[in-house]
Amino acid sequence: MKHLVNKQNLFALVILALLGINIISCTKDDVEKPTALDPAMVAALEQYVDNVVIETYKDLADASMEMNEAVAKLNTPGGITEANVAAACELWIKSRKYWEQSEAFLFGAAGDYNIDPHIDSWPLDQTQLDNLLSNETIMENFDADYAAENLAGGLLGFHAVEYVIFRDGGPRPFAEITENEGKYAAGIAEDLMRNTIRLEAAWAGMENITSEKQTILTDNELEPTRNYGDELKAAGVEGNRKYPTLKSGFEEVFNGAIGIADEVGNAKISDPVESGNVLDVESWYSWNSLTDFQDNIVSIENAYLGGVEDKRDETKSISAHIKKLNPTVDAELRAAIDSAIVEIQGIGEPFRDHLNQEDTEAAVAACNALMEKLEQAKSLLN
Repeated sequence: MKHLVNKQNLFALVILALLGINIISCTKDDVEKPTALDPAMVAALEQYVDNVVIETYKDLADASMEMNEAVAKLNTPGGITEANVAAACELWIKSRKYWEQSEAFLFGAAGDYNIDPHIDSWPLDQTQLDNLLSNETIMENFDADYAAENLAGGLLGFHAVEYVIFRDGGPRPFAEITENEGKYAAGIAEDLMRNTIRLEAAWAGMENITSEKQTILTDNELEPTRNYGDELKAAGVEGNRKYPTLKSGFEEVFNGAIGIADEVGNAKISDPVESGNVLDVESWYSWNSLTDFQDNIVSIENAYLGGVEDKRDETKSISAHIKKLNPTVDAELRAAIDSAIVEIQGIGEPFRDHLNQEDTEAAVAACNALMEKLEQAKSLLN
């Protein structure tokens, strides 16, 4: 069957054809092209990854290896001595410092691999721990592998080791530590060490950690499955699904900082005050609580200023970017960081003796003010 086309229809078809060509042409021209990345923002994220995250995780892994070696001595014949317990306590405090200074960036490997709850859950499950220590069948062969495969967060990590080696803010009298407690602490410390090394490798890349650390990870099948540092550095690069824009990379950093500011003020400080229970105080065997909280704020400071204290260039920091957008907000945020640290210290040592509103309200208010300033700075991003 033939279809006849009159002149009017032919004219309409020509117009439609021309419009189609124009639409196709416009479509090609209007395809969203990768936006040129702001070099200053790129540099800020690169410095954040290299001089904040990787530097902190490297220090944490190194200190945890030292702590593991010290705690392992408590699991040797005659190894539970006053000197060995004191050395283990000193290295616990050292590694604890770096962990607390990493809490502004618990996103990424710390969350994806469940490392945060694995090594820093609180409170300690005292009932289950007593049952474990009295179970000779388990304790006979207890080690890091058993801990990793069978124990829950309340029996693992920093606070489990802390319980064995500290009492009332100082080294525990060595004669009180049982053989099973020494074995338990040694297994937990080794498991903690493995996980901190995994954090470093996950951000720096396996090829950028020491051969000793590589061996520890491969022997325990803990090699990271991705490079978190490279992902964040490449924010805004075409094809980056995790961080499709530079803004999304910056927002990740701010969200991490906001989260820990909130947790310090409204959980770590406020929860034990509301309960009135010293057992809710984090790090209460070592009396390291206020230092923990201040180091959490230092993690925000390092993130914002572009590096740990001796390895930062503030001209290449997130602070420098916010300062360009609004100098007042930048100045107020810096002041809020300083204020939070001062007010936390002002609670008074040890924290467990100051579980009341009067002693803690200024610190909580300072943490909330810091959180608000971080939110304000984040809102400036474009």
